[in-house]
Amino acid sequence: MITKYLLSFLAVANVALCNKDAPQLQERPEWLLTCNRMDPNADNCFKKLFEHTFPYLAKGIPEIGVPHFEPLHIDKVSVSRGSGSLNLQGGFQNLIVHGPSNTTVRRANLDMEKKVLEFDLDIPRLRINAQYNLKGQILLLPIVGSGDVAMTLKNVKTRVVTKFTLQNLPEEAIHIDEMRVTFIVGGLRIHLDNLFNGNKVLSASLNMFLNQNAHDVLAELKTDLEHGLEAIFTVLWNKLFNKMPLKLWLL
Repeated sequence: MITKYLLSFLAVANVALCNKDAPQLQERPEWLLTCNRMDPNADNCFKKLFEHTFPYLAKGIPEIGVPHFEPLHIDKVSVSRGSGSLNLQGGFQNLIVHGPSNTTVRRANLDMEKKVLEFDLDIPRLRINAQYNLKGQILLLPIVGSGDVAMTLKNVKTRVVTKFTLQNLPEEAIHIDEMRVTFIVGGLRIHLDNLFNGNKVLSASLNMFLNQNAHDVLAELKTDLEHGLEAIFTVLWNKLFNKMPLKLWLL
């Protein structure tokens, strides 16, 4: 069984998503549903409320300074070190991710006493195009190259658990302080162009190996990818929640 090794992982999202000077909402817009915290079926209401926002987030919400996130742009994902069966230097740049807007909310829970917000999300397919620059080894095989990379992730099941505080911004709103993201991927396809200085035979062999061992590859990267997503989505969700005064949607 392949063990997990620590990478230093840096994810910088293009979540200059929103202008910090954008004002909080003064009136409830059509994309923002309401829930009553005393409703015995409040969790189901929260599920519908959050799921209802995804198509609007995909297109962007200019009145609070949130541009579209479909596709989602991520500036850089850097892999800096490793050991054992995973030892990589380099990373990925200019990632364009298609598919987040097709997210469905399987479960949502908002606990105002414990200040915890949880989601279980399903994403049927994520398509990622980027440039890569990698050198090292993965699963004990050498890897070196730079060029284009295409990835497809299928049946992504994600759990997001956040801890938040209530802040006056200037009206009282949720501010996410901590986030934990975990995910399971049903399938992965990956293709790296221009491996080994364009050697087509070695490139084809390594790409075939990576796809045949996709779950093991993900197992090596999963923990650090989750930490990277936490950094990205903490910023993203705060851009949204900070602009939504509680009085507009939580009765």
